Amino acid sequence: MNTLKNLSIAAGLLFLQTAAAQSPAIDSRYSDSTIVRMVEKFRASHSRDVFPAAHLQQKFQNDFPKARDVEWETANDIYEVEFEVGNRDFKALYDTNGNLLMVNEEIHRSALPAVVKNAAESKYPKYSFEDIHKIRRGTETVYKIEMEKQFSDTEVRLLVKSDGTVVEENFDY
Repeated sequence: MNTLKNLSIAAGLLFLQTAAAQSPAIDSRYSDSTIVRMVEKFRASHSRDVFPAAHLQQKFQNDFPKARDVEWETANDIYEVEFEVGNRDFKALYDTNGNLLMVNEEIHRSALPAVVKNAAESKYPKYSFEDIHKIRRGTETVYKIEMEKQFSDTEVRLLVKSDGTVVEENFDY
């Protein structure tokens, strides 16, 4: 019995270490609102493919050692790197000094916190989950959720805080 308990504890610790290794800390030098403005400015710009400086590549490799299919873009002193870890898609944004600003990670519905899932389902009960992303930026975590109405072409994109507060809704008809 003790052996089984010890194996369970070891497996749990290994899971936590693996999850932590895939979730590097977001740099704390910028406020949440500053990061949002930086990301919006990047998104509004015309980015270009780039081969980043060695210090950026090294920081990225330290943050995401299991990344593959890596592609870099830059605009307005922000570097966006798209990549895969396992079978999941990721995006990470860095400043020119290699400070990690944001991580956008594709997740499965089962990985949504219950309060977030319940908020989306109660607001849109006739919709089903299509695409879900966990976005860590600054000190906050938000979830970008795309839902499609059953028997319709109507889609809604939600931005939901980790406490279940819906902060943004956009419809596509």
